[in-house]
Amino acid sequence: MTASNTTVIKFENEKDERADIEARKAIGSDELNRKIIARLQEDGRTPYLAIARDLGTSEGTVRNRVNQMIEAKVLKIIAVADPIALGNDGYAMIAMRLAPGGDPRVVAKRLELHDNVTYILFASGQYDILVEVICPTNADLRDFLLEHCYNQPDIATVEPMMALAMYKSLLKWGRP
Repeated sequence: MTASNTTVIKFENEKDERADIEARKAIGSDELNRKIIARLQEDGRTPYLAIARDLGTSEGTVRNRVNQMIEAKVLKIIAVADPIALGNDGYAMIAMRLAPGGDPRVVAKRLELHDNVTYILFASGQYDILVEVICPTNADLRDFLLEHCYNQPDIATVEPMMALAMYKSLLKWGRP
């Protein structure tokens, strides 16, 4: 494959990515969907019938909307637990600056393959990427840092910030 073919494929993928983001935004900005999300953020176990009654719609509509949002990756219904209370001592937010020419998408793809990575954010400002890592022990966290963060050619600096206590974790991003 030539460089120009690579550029065309990359451009087409970015075009598809933008279209996907716009489609997800349309689903996420729908007023009824936002009301359903708000109810599920309060309690993800709320029966669809109860949500439907509160919102003046049918249970089938709520079920279909939730399934559509899950399929579009607008919504994910999960249980949230305090990782420290569960005995995970190796819990850190890792702030990274990329090396010149480093691609945050490439670094994110590489890191997202690891089960102990729970959060990856491409950011603007002092750091390029923020990564939340939860490991059973500090030794496991150390090994993760040594193997996957330090001495990577596309990562210039790594700043692990160890969690000492969890005071609030609601996971209510984008709350309607």
